[in-house]
Amino acid sequence: MQGHRMHGQPMRSLRELHQADTFVLVNVHDAGSAALAAAAGAEALGTTSGGHAYTIGRPDAAGAIGRAKAVARVAEICATVDVPVSADAENGWGHSPDDVARTIELLVEAGAAGASIEDWSGDAEIGFYEQALAVERIAAAVETARALDPDFVVCARADRMTHDGVAAFDDALARLQAFAAAGAHCLYAPGVSDTALIERLVDEAGGPVNALLSVGGKLSIDDMASIGVRRVSLGSSLYQATMAVFDRIVCQVLTTGSLSVDTPPLDWKTIESLFPTDRQPQ
Repeated sequence: MQGHRMHGQPMRSLRELHQADTFVLVNVHDAGSAALAAAAGAEALGTTSGGHAYTIGRPDAAGAIGRAKAVARVAEICATVDVPVSADAENGWGHSPDDVARTIELLVEAGAAGASIEDWSGDAEIGFYEQALAVERIAAAVETARALDPDFVVCARADRMTHDGVAAFDDALARLQAFAAAGAHCLYAPGVSDTALIERLVDEAGGPVNALLSVGGKLSIDDMASIGVRRVSLGSSLYQATMAVFDRIVCQVLTTGSLSVDTPPLDWKTIESLFPTDRQPQ
């Protein structure tokens, strides 16, 4: 383990992190990866719908994992670490504002400090929610969060560019602006990697902006900070990179018989030292 937690510094809430300088939201896929990331010094964690789905053999698609299973995974992560956790709540696991409100209630009960809500329905027949409904859904999330946990962070996502490319930028920006007016605490338009477009989001969206930094991407954390991005998330790329190493090692041992690796594995004592000792058997 190369990183470590910075002792002596008070832990900041997720809301406080969004009001300060650029920070990294490390996306994790289970309690073990969460424990490692927190021990390495991550100030905040996010779940990843893709990483979670792949661990149980499902595609990364809205509705591929039900709300109960997703919330249970969030609860496991929150019980393992002492840093704030934001949940990838996909479309809120339901189409109506009431569905989204109930999801926020469940995530607060699970110990989450925030959640992202998409405007993609996950249903090809419905497609993207009309903007008015998308805004109502974010407003319901914000209102529920305000009543249950004033520090809870609602990240509103405008996902059209992941489907239609850069041509959908103006629509995504308009939606983010409407989400900001509805009270969203963080704004995210997946699919934007061009520096100039990220700058426009930062300048025009109306609130703190999240941008994605993938493994192997061209931009760095410093680049994101210089642009003015407040939150840098890593998405499912950490899980994908982890599985690439797993695949390489398995292929190596099956084809050559050798299990020599460049990076020594973590021993079980180190791994188990990261977990709370007072958790009840499952």
